[in-house]
Amino acid sequence: MENSATPRQRWALYCITKKDYRNEILSKEEAAKLIKELGDPNYKKASKVKKTITDELLDYLKEHIDDLYHACLNEIDYKSIVEDDIHVPENKRKKYAFVGCGCGITWLKYRKSKRAKEIDEAARKFRENEVLNMLVKKLPKKDYNYLKKIGCPFEAIWYQMQNLQTKYYSLVIKFAETKGIEMRIESHLD
Repeated sequence: MENSATPRQRWALYCITKKDYRNEILSKEEAAKLIKELGDPNYKKASKVKKTITDELLDYLKEHIDDLYHACLNEIDYKSIVEDDIHVPENKRKKYAFVGCGCGITWLKYRKSKRAKEIDEAARKFRENEVLNMLVKKLPKKDYNYLKKIGCPFEAIWYQMQNLQTKYYSLVIKFAETKGIEMRIESHLD
């Protein structure tokens, strides 16, 4: 092909990416653009830095944040009122707003393994920080404020609802499986 990338361009691309471009259909212009783009010093630095398993977990959770968000919306749709014991006179009973299906405690179980422990610790940290922050940003402000106003803030729903914890940790388990690590969820209602 007359306008095909030159052998020198293909060699430069190989040196940058470690991918064989000899049989790729690539024009001189496309090759030049790739060399310029991929040859950027910032690109090289980023490509040389190997991601840790916790970085990969966070990336995985970011990719699946919409799944978690929709699970949160489903949980928020369940609204009820909890009130004092029926033995308390009705005019003195206190009532409380309750959102969600039920509180629970959920954790991961796995064989003793450094990588599994690393995933577990990162998952707990991300759940309380990065993932929570991503979900709060997605939630409409009016809904966030409403939940706070009725005394059931979104953060409490995220931390306490068994369904949400199970959904979150099931994503962590799917990620762990891609690394050859077996985990399972343990959970009980609170």
